[in-house]
Amino acid sequence: MGRGADWEAGAGTVENILKPSPDSSILIFGLGTVGLTALIAAKYLGVKQIIGVDIDDHKLPLAKELGATDPLNSSKVADLPTSIRDLSNDLGVDYAIECTGVPSVIETMLTLLANRGTAVTVGLAPAGAQIKLDPQQFLMGSKAWLGRREGDSGPQKYIPHQL
Repeated sequence: MGRGADWEAGAGTVENILKPSPDSSILIFGLGTVGLTALIAAKYLGVKQIIGVDIDDHKLPLAKELGATDPLNSSKVADLPTSIRDLSNDLGVDYAIECTGVPSVIETMLTLLANRGTAVTVGLAPAGAQIKLDPQQFLMGSKAWLGRREGDSGPQKYIPHQL
């Protein structure tokens, strides 16, 4: 896998910030090193539904092997939001983590949260990038969106914890 910072950003975000319960669902956008470590942490915590999304077909088999219940190629799904809503019985996902830094992916992620859901962006968007957000959707649904670096993890404590 990757460097310690990648582990902290992915797994650290899941374990330290999102803290999903076994009966929850999580959506992970971007299945590079950061996304895969988030997936591994979700699997380790026993999350029942782990949806992994990437545009590269070659990443999906590994995601499945590491615990993704529903690996999807967003470039080959006609309507990704509808597909994910179908997987979540039209409720949306409890947790989401975006590891791409692509503004349109962030926007999509935010529309797929269930009521009381929490999303975290760890992907670095280009400077000055903007997204559209419906504040009423967040207020009325009691949803949260956070930005975090390295999963709120300190390498001196977190990396040995992983070993």
